[in-house]
Amino acid sequence: MAKRLKPAEWIALAISLILIVLIAVKAWELYQNRNGKLSEPITANPLDITFGSDTAQLSVYAYVSYHCGYCRLFFTDVYPELEKDFISTGKVRLVVKLVEHSGNPDRHNEVRTAVCINRYGYYGKLHELLVTNSSVIYTDEFREMVNHFIDSDPLVAECILGNESSDYILQIRNEFDKFGFTGTPTFVIGGKVFRGFIPYEQFKMILVNHLNQ
Repeated sequence: MAKRLKPAEWIALAISLILIVLIAVKAWELYQNRNGKLSEPITANPLDITFGSDTAQLSVYAYVSYHCGYCRLFFTDVYPELEKDFISTGKVRLVVKLVEHSGNPDRHNEVRTAVCINRYGYYGKLHELLVTNSSVIYTDEFREMVNHFIDSDPLVAECILGNESSDYILQIRNEFDKFGFTGTPTFVIGGKVFRGFIPYEQFKMILVNHLNQ
């Protein structure tokens, strides 16, 4: 004969079931953000680093760091083919969002300089430098280069030294955390999340699929 539960036991069971449901819902939300569709669109920022035309058919958002080995591999092995086949042809726009969670002043200086030079100066050479040797930001030579940018252009100086670039770092960090992302690179394509490094042929298939929808 089955044992009848006492009222206190029924209450404990009900609470346990509710907790299980809540945990399952939260896990599903995180799964959706990490491996499925985002629940809301990504916010554009004037300091985002953009490759390609604003009129491109498809926008690819890349949350990256120059201190992430797979991010650098993306720029060296995937981006050149991506640029040739999709970006230069006006099909795809790549929007780079630099993620910085540390409190390291050199890393913050790097992001502020990168986004401000991209907006007001020539970013290509700086981008190549950071992809090739990300540790350069810890050197006096890099700090002197940043000071040269500041001395040479008042708009760049205002951007680097003012609140705009610092606010950008905080916004991207909060956005990254809000969506439940946990590592770089993380890509958002057509509202769908792709985590980690993606070889070019696989990246190409994803893009073609979204472009043909």
